Amino acid sequence: MPDSARPLRVGVYVFFPGGGIGRYTHRLMTALARHEAVAVEALCTPEYAWASAEAYATWPGLARISHRIPALRRWRFLKGQFVNPKRALEHARTAGLDVLHLAHINHLSFPYWRRRAERVGVPVVASAHDVTRGKRILSRMWETRQLRAFYRWADALFVHSAHQVHELEAFAEVAPEAVHVVPHGPYTHGTVSASKAALRRQWDLPAERPVALMFGKLRDGKNLEGLLRALARTDASPYLVVAGAEDDRHRGAAHYRRLADDLGLGASVRIRPGRLEDPAVGELFVAADWVALPYSASFTSQSGVLNVAAHYERPVLVSSAPVLHETVTACDIGVACSGDTPAALARGIERLHRRLATGHPHAFAAYRDRFSWRENASRTVSVYRSLLA
Repeated sequence: MPDSARPLRVGVYVFFPGGGIGRYTHRLMTALARHEAVAVEALCTPEYAWASAEAYATWPGLARISHRIPALRRWRFLKGQFVNPKRALEHARTAGLDVLHLAHINHLSFPYWRRRAERVGVPVVASAHDVTRGKRILSRMWETRQLRAFYRWADALFVHSAHQVHELEAFAEVAPEAVHVVPHGPYTHGTVSASKAALRRQWDLPAERPVALMFGKLRDGKNLEGLLRALARTDASPYLVVAGAEDDRHRGAAHYRRLADDLGLGASVRIRPGRLEDPAVGELFVAADWVALPYSASFTSQSGVLNVAAHYERPVLVSSAPVLHETVTACDIGVACSGDTPAALARGIERLHRRLATGHPHAFAAYRDRFSWRENASRTVSVYRSLLA
């Protein structure tokens, strides 16, 4: 048990050097570092995107998993599944960490590093961003078995919603008292001083029409096709901007441009593939009237995009994807649709436009207070303390 007079020493294991989970973890660690009860350190690869972060310490002792050649990147990724958990555990032992918090779960190799963890004796907690981990690495059957085993073994688990608590109970028979809800906090991509009207001119967007934004990587499960078909069914007539990098495993910008043309929406849809830097991201959110998250109903994680929209006070349209639906319904920051079909999305768009026309007061201030990073850090620290009491 640590000396109660000193801060808890917590190592946060960050397997991937960037991405959505990386950004979430960076924000959580920044908030944890401001908490007087914790000294937090990122256990990361040398290419960790926030290695220069001043708020918390970094230990870049994990093996690199990136490479510009796809075959070598794949090899490094697989090797890292085995090497990096053991490196993190060895560092936990030598640095005298009180808690090891896994921001990423290497369930593929869990039997390989489980015994090392038990010998080290440090409590292991994990953030289960996507409970069932739908993406296969090598063998779906093996990975599902090991993921369930890990969830039952971990000292504590963090999720973002009440739905995920029930999902863990159904998927792995994890007792609800071992699962703790720490919501996703608001994101910012920088302060935007220009007005909406000025940004519409800058980005060559229509001044008089409602503008909707769909932001993030183009992936099939985000249901852009359903959104386009919904727009073709409604008289609401927003101008849609789609901005985000393409993914070669999914349909790209050319497919959606053809679909928009076929639906008669070519003049009302702009698709901008590629990565945007932070200032441009903030500008697009401020230029928009609302943000679309029409994700497939099978999507069971939280969304960073929703939390960017909340920061810039832009109402969101979400499908029946359970975690998003739960968040928007509970907090009144937009419209939650009854499904993920074009018909359900079209009804949601019309409802949202009626809200915008009547000046509906969406509860963004209450959302930011309830899901602030400071509150999320306090919830997390209370779990750490309970394990060491």
